[in-house]
Amino acid sequence: MICHRISAPVRHHECDAAGELKLHCLLDRMQDAAAEHASALNVGMEELAEMQLIWVLSRLKIHLDKPLPLGGELEIVTYPSGVQRIFAHRCYDIKLNSARAGYAGSFWLPVNAAVNRPVNARKVLPPEIMDLPEVEKFFPDMDKLPEVAAEICASRQVGAGDIDLNRHLNNAVYARWISDILGEKLHHKAVRVSEIQLNYLAAGQFGDEIFMRADVRDNGGFAVSGEKSDGTIIFQSSGIAEI
Repeated sequence: MICHRISAPVRHHECDAAGELKLHCLLDRMQDAAAEHASALNVGMEELAEMQLIWVLSRLKIHLDKPLPLGGELEIVTYPSGVQRIFAHRCYDIKLNSARAGYAGSFWLPVNAAVNRPVNARKVLPPEIMDLPEVEKFFPDMDKLPEVAAEICASRQVGAGDIDLNRHLNNAVYARWISDILGEKLHHKAVRVSEIQLNYLAAGQFGDEIFMRADVRDNGGFAVSGEKSDGTIIFQSSGIAEI
């Protein structure tokens, strides 16, 4: 199986008040693993730039069975898992001290940055990773999420430190904002998210003010979305928090 591994202990600066890995830090590690692997497969950032394309994360779903505590050896194993419709599907096996702690699936799109138009992933990926029926596929059928029926409860302005190499709001920042809102809604507690789906619908740019709506339920279920001042929804999320 074509896969890539990165491994490092959970460090102090990555932990929340409960001594567990913050959600956005997990996304940072997953992004590093995916980027390194794409480069190794010759479909990384540099190769796509030659075609005037960039990779854009469209959807991501993570399930965690256990917390990821300070000092634990966190290993991310990632591999391409075929093409779903026009999306490149990529999976992640999340391990703590060599045992599975969770898993994730993601949809990626090549996008023509000059005209902001998506390109079918089959036009970019090499044939040997197009269809891989033998690999374990996590969340291959992620769908749209419903709009969050709640009042605006918070806002954030996109700063320079939130921008990534593609000059867009980095995908992990959304997870940090969601964690902030869950903490506020749940009396400033450190909240462990056991499952979350994030749908990225539009790019956030430097200086944008993003207004967020949140529905947090007593059973830990939640939905959080963010939109620009003109009403354009840039992300939606749904998940379960351990409370």
